[in-house]
Amino acid sequence: MTDHATVRVQPASALEMQLWLAEQIAPASRAGWILAQVRVDGPLDLSALDAALAAVARRQEALRTAFDFEDEQVVRRVLAEPVAEPLLQLGSGTGFEEAAATLLNADTFDLATGRVHRAAVAPDAQGATVFLAVHHIAFDGLSQEVFAADLARAYARAVDGVATDLPVLERREPAELTPARHAELTTHWRAVLAGAADLPTPDGGPAPNQHELAVGGSAELRTSYPPSTRQAVRDQARRSACSPFAVLLAAYGRALAEITGGSDFCVGTPVATRSAGQQDELGCLIDILPVRMPELSAPGVVERVWAAVRESIAGSALPRYDIVRVVDTVAGGRMPVYQALFAFENWQRVEHPAGPVRMRAVPVPPVGAVAEVQLQVCELPDGTLTCVVQAPLAGSWSQRLPDLLRAFDRRLAELAPAATPRSSSEAPA
Repeated sequence: MTDHATVRVQPASALEMQLWLAEQIAPASRAGWILAQVRVDGPLDLSALDAALAAVARRQEALRTAFDFEDEQVVRRVLAEPVAEPLLQLGSGTGFEEAAATLLNADTFDLATGRVHRAAVAPDAQGATVFLAVHHIAFDGLSQEVFAADLARAYARAVDGVATDLPVLERREPAELTPARHAELTTHWRAVLAGAADLPTPDGGPAPNQHELAVGGSAELRTSYPPSTRQAVRDQARRSACSPFAVLLAAYGRALAEITGGSDFCVGTPVATRSAGQQDELGCLIDILPVRMPELSAPGVVERVWAAVRESIAGSALPRYDIVRVVDTVAGGRMPVYQALFAFENWQRVEHPAGPVRMRAVPVPPVGAVAEVQLQVCELPDGTLTCVVQAPLAGSWSQRLPDLLRAFDRRLAELAPAATPRSSSEAPA
């Protein structure tokens, strides 16, 4: 239990409980960590930045919350003040990988005391990059945009000599499911997942268990696609009356099937659970839903994948741990329900005025694998698509990432002509 003054105590959310448990099982695993990145263009005042970072932490409950185990449940303990960590100054021009190596280690976070984030800054000739090492329990993808907006507001006040305090946000708790609604959603997921298969391993050998995935390192490959590829994906989405997400997911599903020979498997994908009024909150306000891959080889696959996505979204109010209970699983064994993950970030990247500088959130790759294999695609403001495939070293996917990326290239070109990669590079973690 923390010694810091407590504002209130609440039960942790379903996802927070899962992240807390994962931290207990593998406290040094990067799977639960994030390194957010904010670009600052213009001359940076370090004292104003320090004050602004403190103001954001006071505003956002997620950055001043500790997690304890009490009365046989995980509880969220909101602190009156954030746990202070000094701003770390990195060398000029420090990049993402070097910052991750410096900021993310076994001593960075302590959920029991509320130490869930640490900030650093790396100056350069045009301005600086602000890095925020933060535990996933307090942060999700959309939190990057919220953090950049809050930091810009507080920084502008600091350089103007105005008090940096921002209005404090009290977290909104979602309404609990009624027993009838819970039973209805459980029936829905039983129908969706009935007979679903695990994704075969690429070499046909035994699959790693969840502990092996959590404690090992990971390997990754990256590719950039030109704006013409994004346009090709959008054109196909328009023809199929669906989201570009479905085009990319269909290509990924086909690539996984090509490498493994699998069919009827599920792919996990994060979805936002932010309700009305939570658009300005930091936090892990997502869930990961399994999407059951339909028949992937025949024409019309994009439309079928889109229908499968809609089926999953229709049941999104049921927490993931309850979805897992729908299928038979083996405790401590392989990842249940889905073994592959897909994420697509295509929200608008806003540039925020902050006194004499401008700030914007920069898309970042995951720093640790959270599935046996995962693909993240980000849409940048210039129309470029960045693609990162990752796999834990413990499984056989780490050796097959080049094959998977080539298969994804081919399948994407089938579904969206002109989808050709521009460059690729390997970066083992």
